[in-house]
Amino acid sequence: MLSIDKLIYEMKKKRSAICLGLDPFLEKIPSKFIEEGEFYFGKTASAYSYAVLQFNKKVLELSKDKVAVVKPQFSLYVKLGVEGILTFKNTVSYAKELGFLVIVDAKSNDIDSSMEGYVDGFLGKTKLFNDEFSAFDADFLTVNPYLGVDSFKSIKKTIETQQKGAFVLAKTSNQSSKDFQDKMIDGKPLYWHVAKKVTEYFYDCKKENGFLPVGIVVGATMADELKFLREEFPDLFFLIPGYGTQGGTIDSLSKIVKENVGFVVNASRSILYSYLDKNKDFDFEIAISKSIDEMNDELNKVVKY
Repeated sequence: MLSIDKLIYEMKKKRSAICLGLDPFLEKIPSKFIEEGEFYFGKTASAYSYAVLQFNKKVLELSKDKVAVVKPQFSLYVKLGVEGILTFKNTVSYAKELGFLVIVDAKSNDIDSSMEGYVDGFLGKTKLFNDEFSAFDADFLTVNPYLGVDSFKSIKKTIETQQKGAFVLAKTSNQSSKDFQDKMIDGKPLYWHVAKKVTEYFYDCKKENGFLPVGIVVGATMADELKFLREEFPDLFFLIPGYGTQGGTIDSLSKIVKENVGFVVNASRSILYSYLDKNKDFDFEIAISKSIDEMNDELNKVVKY
């Protein structure tokens, strides 16, 4: 089964359109994890990588039956060096062990063998002479389209051989996205052309649930663009960041609902660290569970399962 179809199945089973971002910020992680890491390893990268992993494991356990997919942000692990990358791998492995689908948010892009390295490493299998192994074995990868469709070749191959998927950046939630993404080409914004290329390139792929195996990233803060892209590209599944902390609201999502789900909404800080603000009267475990429940209740007012 394609990863996109697995995702739709998990969303319906758990009645959740949340994509939980696993974005570790050391200054926000509960101090008990930091203190434990320092007790074992001193004030080192190993200590803080350990703290991140233990926090992530607790978050995954708390959200196991409430969230269909998780999305670790690769850059926030890389900055901790080799130990951080190992924590990233162990986070992905533990998520898979608990039954989560995993989106690697690495915004990868290159061509030929270089893109193959990203795709095989994060999603597929790496060949070693007469053997092969899975490095990370995630289900989806976020992809930057700047090098054009040449960067899609490896993704299509992995869809065919490993049944995996990807989300290509189209219209992102940051304000400066307009610097490039809104540039008009032949009467249409650049983000429209990205969505069109994704649709054309992967259109011959299997569509069991009505969606192509590769979707696009569209920010929740871009209400008009969300509506426009949904109308123009009904076959594309959306990964929607920018909800909550960045300002995206339920109103923008209500405009793009279609049968058979159609999108997941990413939330990270507004859930992971809600014990520091909106749920500060609760300990972090209760605050996380409460935030997930509240977001599911809000999204389920408009999502059709």
